[in-house]
Amino acid sequence: MTEAAAPAPLPFQGTPAAMRRRIRALDAFIDLVLEGNLPPTAEQVAERAGISKATFFRYFESLNAMRYDAGARMLERFPLLHVADPGQGPLRERIQRFVSLRVELWEKVHLLARLQRTVVLQDPDAARMVDRVREGMVDQVREHFAPELQERSAAQRDDAALLIAMITSVESWEQFRNTYGRSPLQTRRAWTQAIEALLSTST
Repeated sequence: MTEAAAPAPLPFQGTPAAMRRRIRALDAFIDLVLEGNLPPTAEQVAERAGISKATFFRYFESLNAMRYDAGARMLERFPLLHVADPGQGPLRERIQRFVSLRVELWEKVHLLARLQRTVVLQDPDAARMVDRVREGMVDQVREHFAPELQERSAAQRDDAALLIAMITSVESWEQFRNTYGRSPLQTRRAWTQAIEALLSTST
């Protein structure tokens, strides 16, 4: 993911020990969400992190503030957001690598993504983070499939990049996996076929 798309953690100043406790709290929040607690309470996070509730609120103004910082921490814990060697290799291999990475990513963090999207109407920071991640994923598509996209007009490049990003989005993953009960293998196959069709269409 491009740096512009990655959420920056809120500033925090403290001792090394305080920084470690704060990271433990962020990891506890992420782990609780991934276990299905949407959203976890401050008490749950503090208990999982081994800190007091008072300490929790010394490190974070609110659960909303923690959720924003957890987005930055998630990027450190789950580097699946990054495409290795973008634009390198034969098209079919690049498509398979890209699709496999996206499916693996959403298999791991879809609950975090869902939590983030549930609060966008009430939290402008959450809305901005979601938009930045989406924009970053479109930028990845443009970079990874640049050899094919550069042969098209600007409008066609934009259309194809946006469609590929939407096909491999967490919203698409949720429909394939949860709504329609498709397996990861079936999801990868469908996404691969869709991207191949988009990129092989003559201009």
